[in-house]
Amino acid sequence: MKKYIYNTLLYIFLLGIIAILYIILIFFRPDLVDSFYYRFTTDKANSLILGGSRSAQGIKPDVINKMVDLDGNKIINHSFALGPSSFGPNYYREVTKKLSKESTSGLFIISVGPWTLATGMTNIEDDSTKFFEVEEKLFVGNLKSSSTNPNFDYLFNYWNNKFSPFENIFKSIINYEGLIRLHEDGWLEISIDMDTIINNARIKRSEEEYKTKQVKLSNTRLYFLDKIAGYLNNYGNVILVRMPVTSQMKKIENSRFPEFDELIQKIADKYNIQYFNFIKESGKFLTTDIHHLYKDDSERFTIMLCDSLNKSLNSIKPEFEIGYRTKVAK
Repeated sequence: MKKYIYNTLLYIFLLGIIAILYIILIFFRPDLVDSFYYRFTTDKANSLILGGSRSAQGIKPDVINKMVDLDGNKIINHSFALGPSSFGPNYYREVTKKLSKESTSGLFIISVGPWTLATGMTNIEDDSTKFFEVEEKLFVGNLKSSSTNPNFDYLFNYWNNKFSPFENIFKSIINYEGLIRLHEDGWLEISIDMDTIINNARIKRSEEEYKTKQVKLSNTRLYFLDKIAGYLNNYGNVILVRMPVTSQMKKIENSRFPEFDELIQKIADKYNIQYFNFIKESGKFLTTDIHHLYKDDSERFTIMLCDSLNKSLNSIKPEFEIGYRTKVAK
């Protein structure tokens, strides 16, 4: 009996040690968890990049922080993906949680596109309770805290693959080609095989997917975009941005959502804010599928965005402008 108790206590003790070491690993390396978690462990921010996966992968905070004088209001990327950060009540709650509210001179870049402002055809009433992220009770907007490390609410309730830290460590060691790394500033870096034949096949597959999506623009999602823009307008400069995509995606969006730019411009006019529309630049950037910018071209686009910010805010730091433009020219 004594031996049994001893072995049981030893087992519990060893299990506890392993659990503590696991938590320590996650505490120091939250990027190993998944493609979202790290964003819920960082401090609240005075400046935010918002939107779906286009901006999560395509707008680099480190470039903006170097090129734009934010007066100490460092910007982070708090974009997620179609669903988790489609514009609606969940994302609105998330924005209010992540914003520090300590400054009235922040910068808020909101990436807009038809898909994050759409709902299914079956949602006849355009009811927000029938939005995918609301019905599925996704993590965005539902966490008790968006700035806690470790964030046990996320880890216990929304984290599926508990072995991912070890998988990601192994992938880093072997220099795995498809490595996904979420940076501390919220930028999602995706390393992927960019062989022309393979990439063209990816673009073709996603083109067929988006051609058949049964969605429509949602007035309710537009209302929440309006609400987010109006809310953030009290804390600094709000910029609406439509990012470039492939020529194929541009054609699909212009055909299915011809009224989109007019609707966004109305929101911009309502709050006297800028709408930077880069859709005409579509086809000029390397993408990993039909609409996500490749990581190197994410930097190119972010520099282009900073040039527009320069004209709007007159805040580009001259010492960085020259260096980055030289880099683009290479």
